[in-house]
Amino acid sequence: MNIFKSEGQDLSTYAHRLLQKIQFSKTRILSVIPHLTLTSFDTGEAIWNKGHSVQSWNCVMTGYVAASIPIAGGKPLPVHIYGPMTWFGEQPLLNKQPTQFEYTCLTAVEVIGMSKKYFDSAVLEEPDFVRYIATLLAWRAQRQSEMLLLMRLGNSPLRVVMGLAQYAEAWDCRLSSTTRSMQKEVVDIPITQSQIAALCGVSRTLFSEYLQHLARAGWLKVRYGGIELQSAETWRIFARKQRESQCVRSRTSLLELLDDMDSAQEELGPYGFPNLMNSRLLSLRTQSTNRALSEAW
Repeated sequence: MNIFKSEGQDLSTYAHRLLQKIQFSKTRILSVIPHLTLTSFDTGEAIWNKGHSVQSWNCVMTGYVAASIPIAGGKPLPVHIYGPMTWFGEQPLLNKQPTQFEYTCLTAVEVIGMSKKYFDSAVLEEPDFVRYIATLLAWRAQRQSEMLLLMRLGNSPLRVVMGLAQYAEAWDCRLSSTTRSMQKEVVDIPITQSQIAALCGVSRTLFSEYLQHLARAGWLKVRYGGIELQSAETWRIFARKQRESQCVRSRTSLLELLDDMDSAQEELGPYGFPNLMNSRLLSLRTQSTNRALSEAW
């Protein structure tokens, strides 16, 4: 683990952008930046174990971090996944209680840290920052309860597709409202299928089978050592609609989920991603034609 003060010009510029996004005043940004730290973690390393006393508010600079809770058999259930430019750890700092989650690095990770001293000071003296934190807490609390319900009561296909959708949402947090365009349509997940399967609570074989169906439908591409989600905005819309659903379909089939992905795609309008839609429609038409021919014979 490597820690050093953020004195480099590139890092200072990056940190300045981060602090602007969380509504720090200009004066506070200038006073806090020299005291930020950059910490490197290896894949699989725990940033904080459950019950740990949190002494800093951290922001992912590169990589992915999962906040998980243990379920039956001691397996981790990821409740939140944090991607680049996403802060985490505010709840235990505000509650002054040990963390309830296990924060684990899914990849090699670099995080920028703001010590508890500067976090507490901002909470007391920065009203815009307080409003930002309040909104963040409310959103994450709602998302946590919805995700727990889906991941605990949902069947294997739902856990896999929602598990993948979390990575698209993690990248979404990296974009501000002014740059939330369709420009970042591919989300790269540099994590092995075995790791993601374990996080989704399914076997590697079953996970691979679902990936093949999703890949044929055009929603992702499988590469060596990772997965690329296509049309990231569609994955985000799909995840939001699943969480907002009033009931969990415990016996949802993968085919039904693919239909839900198509419905999410439709929210983007007819000119959202024509290549992906044309590929999907062509596949459906081909299947329909083959079925008709088969029935004719």
